[in-house]
Amino acid sequence: MPTQMTKRERIERTLNFQETDRVPLFDLLLNDGAIQYFSGEQLPPLVDDEPTRQTVDRLTGRAIARFLDMTRTSTFGPLADRVYTDEDGFVIHVSAREKTSWIEQRPFADEAGAVKYLQTCIRRWEASTREINADPQGYRRKYHQDFRDMQARIGDTVHLLAVQGTGLDDIRVRLGFALFAYVDADNPGIISEALEAATNLNIAICHAVADLELSPVVLTYGDIAYKDRLLHSPAWLRREFYPRLKRLNDAWHEHGHKCLFHSDGQLMPVLDDLIETGIDGLNPIEIVAGMSLKEVREQVGQRLFLAGGIDMSQLLSNGTPEEVRAVCRQAIRDAYPGFFMGSTTEADNSCKTENLIAMYEVAMEGL
Repeated sequence: MPTQMTKRERIERTLNFQETDRVPLFDLLLNDGAIQYFSGEQLPPLVDDEPTRQTVDRLTGRAIARFLDMTRTSTFGPLADRVYTDEDGFVIHVSAREKTSWIEQRPFADEAGAVKYLQTCIRRWEASTREINADPQGYRRKYHQDFRDMQARIGDTVHLLAVQGTGLDDIRVRLGFALFAYVDADNPGIISEALEAATNLNIAICHAVADLELSPVVLTYGDIAYKDRLLHSPAWLRREFYPRLKRLNDAWHEHGHKCLFHSDGQLMPVLDDLIETGIDGLNPIEIVAGMSLKEVREQVGQRLFLAGGIDMSQLLSNGTPEEVRAVCRQAIRDAYPGFFMGSTTEADNSCKTENLIAMYEVAMEGL
Protein backbone atom coordinates (compact mmCIF):
# COMPACT_ATOMS: atom_id res chain seq x y z
CA MET A 1 0.00 0.00 0.00
CA PRO A 2 1.52 3.40 -0.98
CA THR A 3 2.48 5.76 1.84
CA GLN A 4 0.43 8.54 0.27
CA MET A 5 -2.63 7.97 -1.90
CA THR A 6 -4.43 10.18 -4.31
CA LYS A 7 -7.85 11.35 -3.14
CA ARG A 8 -9.58 9.11 -5.68
CA GLU A 9 -7.58 6.10 -4.47
CA ARG A 10 -8.39 6.94 -0.86
CA ILE A 11 -12.09 7.26 -1.67
CA GLU A 12 -12.33 4.03 -3.65
CA ARG A 13 -10.49 2.04 -1.00
CA THR A 14 -12.76 3.45 1.70
CA LEU A 15 -15.83 2.49 -0.32
CA ASN A 16 -14.52 -1.07 -0.30
CA PHE A 17 -13.45 -1.22 3.38
CA GLN A 18 -9.78 -1.40 2.47
CA GLU A 19 -6.92 0.15 4.41
CA THR A 20 -5.97 3.72 3.58
CA ASP A 21 -3.05 6.00 4.40
CA ARG A 22 -5.43 8.18 6.45
CA VAL A 23 -9.12 8.61 7.03
CA PRO A 24 -10.73 10.68 4.24
CA LEU A 25 -12.80 13.79 4.95
CA PHE A 26 -16.29 14.23 3.47
CA ASP A 27 -18.25 17.40 4.13
CA LEU A 28 -20.06 20.46 2.80
CA LEU A 29 -17.75 23.42 3.36
CA LEU A 30 -19.97 26.44 4.13
CA ASN A 31 -17.97 28.07 6.92
CA ASP A 32 -16.59 31.47 5.92
CA GLY A 33 -13.65 31.32 8.33
CA ALA A 34 -12.61 27.86 7.12
CA ILE A 35 -12.91 28.98 3.50
CA GLN A 36 -10.52 31.83 4.26
CA TYR A 37 -8.15 29.60 6.23
CA PHE A 38 -7.92 26.77 3.72
CA SER A 39 -7.90 29.02 0.63
CA GLY A 40 -5.27 31.30 2.12
CA GLU A 41 -7.21 34.41 1.06
CA GLN A 42 -9.63 36.85 2.65
CA LEU A 43 -13.20 36.84 1.40
CA PRO A 44 -14.24 40.10 -0.29
CA PRO A 45 -17.12 42.22 1.03
CA LEU A 46 -20.22 40.26 0.13
CA VAL A 47 -22.19 41.98 -2.61
CA ASP A 48 -24.68 40.13 -4.79
CA ASP A 49 -22.98 40.63 -8.15
CA GLU A 50 -21.20 38.43 -10.65
CA PRO A 51 -17.58 39.46 -9.87
CA THR A 52 -18.12 38.70 -6.17
CA ARG A 53 -19.79 35.39 -7.02
CA GLN A 54 -16.82 34.36 -9.15
CA THR A 55 -14.37 35.32 -6.42
CA VAL A 56 -16.10 33.54 -3.54
CA ASP A 57 -16.75 30.40 -5.58
CA ARG A 58 -13.08 30.36 -6.61
CA LEU A 59 -11.96 30.67 -2.98
CA THR A 60 -14.45 28.01 -1.89
CA GLY A 61 -13.13 25.67 -4.56
CA ARG A 62 -9.54 26.28 -3.46
CA ALA A 63 -10.46 25.65 0.18
CA ILE A 64 -12.31 22.43 -0.69
CA ALA A 65 -9.30 21.24 -2.68
CA ARG A 66 -7.13 21.56 0.41
CA PHE A 67 -9.61 20.56 3.13
CA LEU A 68 -11.74 17.72 1.76
CA ASP A 69 -11.30 14.41 0.00
CA MET A 70 -14.94 14.28 -1.09
CA THR A 71 -17.88 16.69 -1.17
CA ARG A 72 -21.36 17.09 -2.60
CA THR A 73 -21.46 20.85 -3.03
CA SER A 74 -18.80 23.31 -4.11
CA THR A 75 -20.29 26.81 -4.14
CA PHE A 76 -20.11 29.51 -1.48
CA GLY A 77 -23.84 29.94 -1.02
CA PRO A 78 -26.05 33.07 -0.99
CA LEU A 79 -24.25 36.42 -1.05
CA ALA A 80 -27.02 38.53 0.48
CA ASP A 81 -30.32 38.16 2.26
CA ARG A 82 -33.29 38.51 -0.03
CA VAL A 83 -36.95 37.65 -0.35
CA TYR A 84 -38.41 36.72 -3.71
CA THR A 85 -41.42 35.02 -5.26
CA ASP A 86 -40.71 31.99 -7.45
CA GLU A 87 -42.50 30.89 -10.61
CA ASP A 88 -45.08 28.91 -8.61
CA GLY A 89 -45.94 31.79 -6.29
CA PHE A 90 -43.94 30.70 -3.23
CA VAL A 91 -42.40 33.55 -1.25
CA ILE A 92 -38.83 32.44 -0.43
CA HIS A 93 -36.49 33.96 2.15
CA VAL A 94 -32.77 33.45 1.47
CA SER A 95 -30.29 33.91 4.34
CA ALA A 96 -26.65 34.63 3.56
CA ARG A 97 -25.34 33.96 7.08
CA GLU A 98 -27.16 30.63 7.48
CA LYS A 99 -26.63 29.80 3.78
CA THR A 100 -30.09 28.39 3.47
CA SER A 101 -33.61 29.40 2.50
CA TRP A 102 -37.14 28.81 3.70
CA ILE A 103 -40.70 29.36 2.56
CA GLU A 104 -42.37 32.43 4.06
CA GLN A 105 -45.66 32.08 2.21
CA ARG A 106 -47.27 29.46 0.01
CA PRO A 107 -49.63 30.17 -2.90
CA PHE A 108 -52.24 27.91 -1.28
CA ALA A 109 -53.62 27.40 2.20
CA ASP A 110 -55.84 24.32 1.95
CA GLU A 111 -55.85 20.77 0.64
CA ALA A 112 -57.51 21.71 -2.64
CA GLY A 113 -54.75 24.19 -3.40
CA ALA A 114 -52.06 21.72 -2.40
CA VAL A 115 -53.52 19.03 -4.67
CA LYS A 116 -53.71 21.46 -7.58
CA TYR A 117 -50.05 22.38 -7.02
CA LEU A 118 -49.02 18.71 -6.93
CA GLN A 119 -50.83 18.11 -10.21
CA THR A 120 -48.76 20.92 -11.73
CA CYS A 121 -45.56 19.34 -10.38
CA ILE A 122 -46.49 15.94 -11.78
CA ARG A 123 -47.08 17.36 -15.26
CA ARG A 124 -43.78 19.25 -15.10
CA TRP A 125 -41.76 16.24 -13.92
CA GLU A 126 -43.34 13.95 -16.49
CA ALA A 127 -42.57 16.45 -19.26
CA SER A 128 -38.95 16.71 -18.11
CA THR A 129 -38.66 12.91 -18.07
CA ARG A 130 -39.95 12.69 -21.64
CA GLU A 131 -37.53 15.39 -22.74
CA ILE A 132 -34.51 13.62 -21.22
CA ASN A 133 -35.53 10.24 -22.61
CA ALA A 134 -35.94 11.79 -26.06
CA ASP A 135 -32.38 13.20 -26.04
CA PRO A 136 -30.29 11.58 -23.29
CA GLN A 137 -27.01 12.43 -25.03
CA GLY A 138 -27.87 16.11 -25.18
CA TYR A 139 -28.72 16.13 -21.48
CA ARG A 140 -25.53 14.18 -20.75
CA ARG A 141 -23.30 16.64 -22.62
CA LYS A 142 -24.59 19.66 -20.73
CA TYR A 143 -24.60 17.90 -17.36
CA HIS A 144 -21.05 16.62 -17.83
CA GLN A 145 -19.77 20.00 -18.98
CA ASP A 146 -21.27 21.67 -15.90
CA PHE A 147 -19.77 18.93 -13.72
CA ARG A 148 -16.31 19.35 -15.26
CA ASP A 149 -16.48 23.13 -14.81
CA MET A 150 -17.30 22.61 -11.15
CA GLN A 151 -14.63 19.92 -10.77
CA ALA A 152 -12.02 22.28 -12.16
CA ARG A 153 -12.60 24.59 -9.18
CA ILE A 154 -11.98 21.88 -6.54
CA GLY A 155 -8.94 20.15 -7.98
CA ASP A 156 -8.72 16.43 -7.25
CA THR A 157 -11.34 16.40 -4.49
CA VAL A 158 -13.96 13.81 -5.46
CA HIS A 159 -17.38 15.36 -6.09
CA LEU A 160 -20.49 13.22 -5.92
CA LEU A 161 -21.89 12.92 -9.42
CA ALA A 162 -25.51 13.47 -8.39
CA VAL A 163 -27.74 14.18 -5.39
CA GLN A 164 -31.16 12.57 -5.85
CA GLY A 165 -34.25 11.69 -3.84
CA THR A 166 -37.67 10.22 -4.47
CA GLY A 167 -39.38 13.61 -4.26
CA LEU A 168 -40.41 13.11 -0.63
CA ASP A 169 -38.39 15.99 0.81
CA ASP A 170 -39.35 18.44 -1.93
CA ILE A 171 -43.05 17.63 -1.74
CA ARG A 172 -43.12 17.73 2.06
CA VAL A 173 -41.31 21.08 2.21
CA ARG A 174 -43.41 22.70 -0.49
CA LEU A 175 -46.69 21.61 1.10
CA GLY A 176 -45.58 21.93 4.71
CA PHE A 177 -45.81 18.94 7.01
CA ALA A 178 -49.38 19.57 8.15
CA LEU A 179 -50.84 19.89 4.64
CA PHE A 180 -48.73 16.96 3.47
CA ALA A 181 -50.26 14.81 6.22
CA TYR A 182 -53.82 15.92 5.47
CA VAL A 183 -53.45 15.35 1.72
CA ASP A 184 -51.83 11.98 2.31
CA ALA A 185 -54.71 10.96 4.57
CA ASP A 186 -57.51 12.25 2.38
CA ASN A 187 -56.01 11.83 -1.09
CA PRO A 188 -53.05 9.45 -0.84
CA GLY A 189 -53.11 8.71 -4.55
CA ILE A 190 -51.87 12.19 -5.46
CA ILE A 191 -48.92 11.92 -3.06
CA SER A 192 -48.01 8.52 -4.51
CA GLU A 193 -48.37 9.82 -8.06
CA ALA A 194 -46.10 12.78 -7.32
CA LEU A 195 -43.47 10.55 -5.69
CA GLU A 196 -43.57 8.28 -8.71
CA ALA A 197 -43.13 11.16 -11.16
CA ALA A 198 -40.18 12.57 -9.20
CA THR A 199 -38.52 9.15 -8.93
CA ASN A 200 -38.97 8.45 -12.64
CA LEU A 201 -37.37 11.78 -13.49
CA ASN A 202 -34.32 11.07 -11.34
CA ILE A 203 -33.94 7.59 -12.81
CA ALA A 204 -34.01 9.10 -16.30
CA ILE A 205 -31.29 11.55 -15.23
CA CYS A 206 -29.26 8.68 -13.77
CA HIS A 207 -29.26 6.69 -16.99
CA ALA A 208 -28.39 9.80 -18.99
CA VAL A 209 -25.44 11.02 -16.91
CA ALA A 210 -23.91 8.02 -15.09
CA ASP A 211 -20.13 7.90 -15.63
CA LEU A 212 -17.66 6.22 -13.28
CA GLU A 213 -14.76 8.19 -14.70
CA LEU A 214 -16.26 11.38 -13.32
CA SER A 215 -17.12 10.05 -9.86
CA PRO A 216 -17.63 6.67 -8.18
CA VAL A 217 -20.32 7.87 -5.76
CA VAL A 218 -23.74 9.52 -5.76
CA LEU A 219 -25.96 10.60 -2.90
CA THR A 220 -29.50 9.31 -2.63
CA TYR A 221 -31.54 10.84 0.13
CA GLY A 222 -34.76 11.18 2.05
CA ASP A 223 -35.08 12.73 5.50
CA ILE A 224 -37.30 10.13 7.15
CA ALA A 225 -36.53 10.73 10.84
CA TYR A 226 -35.87 13.42 13.41
CA LYS A 227 -34.41 13.53 16.89
CA ASP A 228 -35.99 10.46 18.44
CA ARG A 229 -38.35 8.81 15.96
CA LEU A 230 -39.43 8.40 12.36
CA LEU A 231 -41.28 11.15 10.51
CA HIS A 232 -43.52 8.58 8.82
CA SER A 233 -44.88 5.25 9.97
CA PRO A 234 -42.90 2.11 9.10
CA ALA A 235 -45.87 0.90 7.03
CA TRP A 236 -45.95 4.14 5.02
CA LEU A 237 -42.21 4.01 4.40
CA ARG A 238 -42.45 0.40 3.22
CA ARG A 239 -45.28 1.32 0.86
CA GLU A 240 -44.19 4.69 -0.52
CA PHE A 241 -40.52 5.33 0.20
CA TYR A 242 -38.37 2.22 0.31
CA PRO A 243 -39.49 0.72 -3.04
CA ARG A 244 -38.75 3.97 -4.88
CA LEU A 245 -35.43 4.44 -3.09
CA LYS A 246 -34.52 0.90 -4.15
CA ARG A 247 -35.35 1.63 -7.78
CA LEU A 248 -33.13 4.70 -7.64
CA ASN A 249 -30.24 2.83 -6.03
CA ASP A 250 -30.65 -0.03 -8.50
CA ALA A 251 -30.43 2.39 -11.43
CA TRP A 252 -27.11 3.79 -10.23
CA HIS A 253 -25.81 0.30 -9.47
CA GLU A 254 -26.44 -0.65 -13.10
CA HIS A 255 -23.66 1.79 -13.96
CA GLY A 256 -21.33 0.74 -11.13
CA HIS A 257 -21.83 3.73 -8.82
CA LYS A 258 -22.01 3.43 -5.04
CA CYS A 259 -24.98 5.07 -3.31
CA LEU A 260 -24.40 7.06 -0.13
CA PHE A 261 -27.78 7.50 1.58
CA HIS A 262 -28.51 10.65 3.58
CA SER A 263 -31.15 11.09 6.24
CA ASP A 264 -30.98 13.08 9.42
CA GLY A 265 -32.47 11.71 12.61
CA GLN A 266 -32.70 8.47 14.55
CA LEU A 267 -32.40 5.63 12.03
CA MET A 268 -31.34 2.69 14.18
CA PRO A 269 -34.76 0.92 14.02
CA VAL A 270 -34.84 1.01 10.21
CA LEU A 271 -31.22 0.33 9.25
CA ASP A 272 -32.06 -3.15 7.96
CA ASP A 273 -34.94 -1.73 5.88
CA LEU A 274 -32.58 0.82 4.37
CA ILE A 275 -29.96 -1.81 3.61
CA GLU A 276 -32.64 -3.79 1.76
CA THR A 277 -33.08 -0.82 -0.58
CA GLY A 278 -29.50 -1.27 -1.75
CA ILE A 279 -27.82 1.70 -0.10
CA ASP A 280 -24.04 1.31 0.16
CA GLY A 281 -23.31 4.00 2.74
CA LEU A 282 -24.99 6.06 5.45
CA ASN A 283 -24.73 9.78 6.25
CA PRO A 284 -24.65 11.82 8.48
CA ILE A 285 -24.96 9.61 11.64
CA GLU A 286 -26.63 12.40 13.63
CA ILE A 287 -25.19 12.19 17.12
CA VAL A 288 -27.70 14.51 18.86
CA ALA A 289 -30.50 12.29 17.51
CA GLY A 290 -29.09 9.38 19.47
CA MET A 291 -27.04 7.84 16.68
CA SER A 292 -23.63 6.41 17.51
CA LEU A 293 -20.86 5.52 15.09
CA LYS A 294 -19.85 2.59 17.27
CA GLU A 295 -23.38 1.20 17.50
CA VAL A 296 -24.06 1.67 13.80
CA ARG A 297 -20.81 -0.07 12.88
CA GLU A 298 -21.61 -2.94 15.23
CA GLN A 299 -25.09 -3.33 13.73
CA VAL A 300 -24.22 -3.03 10.02
CA GLY A 301 -20.68 -4.43 9.99
CA GLN A 302 -19.24 -3.95 6.52
CA ARG A 303 -22.61 -3.78 4.82
CA LEU A 304 -22.41 0.04 4.85
CA PHE A 305 -19.59 2.53 4.69
CA LEU A 306 -20.23 5.47 7.03
CA ALA A 307 -19.85 9.21 6.45
CA GLY A 308 -20.12 11.96 9.04
CA GLY A 309 -20.43 11.30 12.75
CA ILE A 310 -18.76 14.47 14.10
CA ASP A 311 -21.54 16.50 15.71
CA MET A 312 -21.91 19.99 14.28
CA SER A 313 -24.86 21.19 16.36
CA GLN A 314 -23.00 21.07 19.70
CA LEU A 315 -19.41 19.83 19.39
CA LEU A 316 -18.17 21.72 16.32
CA SER A 317 -20.21 24.80 17.20
CA ASN A 318 -19.62 25.01 20.98
CA GLY A 319 -16.77 22.63 21.81
CA THR A 320 -13.03 23.19 22.02
CA PRO A 321 -10.41 21.99 19.54
CA GLU A 322 -9.13 19.56 22.15
CA GLU A 323 -12.61 18.07 22.53
CA VAL A 324 -12.97 17.83 18.76
CA ARG A 325 -9.65 16.04 18.41
CA ALA A 326 -10.61 13.50 21.07
CA VAL A 327 -14.00 12.80 19.45
CA CYS A 328 -12.46 12.49 15.98
CA ARG A 329 -9.82 10.03 17.14
CA GLN A 330 -12.49 7.94 18.85
CA ALA A 331 -14.65 8.06 15.73
CA ILE A 332 -11.82 6.60 13.67
CA ARG A 333 -11.36 3.82 16.21
CA ASP A 334 -15.10 3.09 16.16
CA ALA A 335 -15.84 3.23 12.44
CA TYR A 336 -12.66 2.65 10.37
CA PRO A 337 -12.26 1.14 7.79
CA GLY A 338 -15.07 2.22 5.50
CA PHE A 339 -15.33 5.59 7.25
CA PHE A 340 -15.43 9.12 5.84
CA MET A 341 -14.98 11.55 8.71
CA GLY A 342 -17.03 14.75 8.62
CA SER A 343 -19.66 16.86 10.28
CA THR A 344 -23.19 15.66 10.87
CA THR A 345 -24.31 17.20 7.58
CA GLU A 346 -22.45 20.45 6.93
CA ALA A 347 -19.57 22.61 8.13
CA ASP A 348 -21.53 25.85 8.15
CA ASN A 349 -21.14 29.19 9.91
CA SER A 350 -22.48 27.78 13.18
CA CYS A 351 -19.21 25.82 13.50
CA LYS A 352 -16.07 27.32 14.98
CA THR A 353 -13.34 27.60 12.38
CA GLU A 354 -10.73 26.32 14.84
CA ASN A 355 -12.82 23.18 15.41
CA LEU A 356 -12.97 22.41 11.69
CA ILE A 357 -9.21 22.87 11.54
CA ALA A 358 -8.87 20.45 14.47
CA MET A 359 -10.94 17.83 12.62
CA TYR A 360 -8.74 18.30 9.55
CA GLU A 361 -5.56 17.96 11.60
CA VAL A 362 -6.72 14.65 13.08
CA ALA A 363 -7.45 13.32 9.58
CA MET A 364 -3.96 14.34 8.51
CA GLU A 365 -2.36 12.40 11.37
CA GLY A 366 -2.62 9.19 9.36
CA LEU A 367 -3.44 5.72 10.61
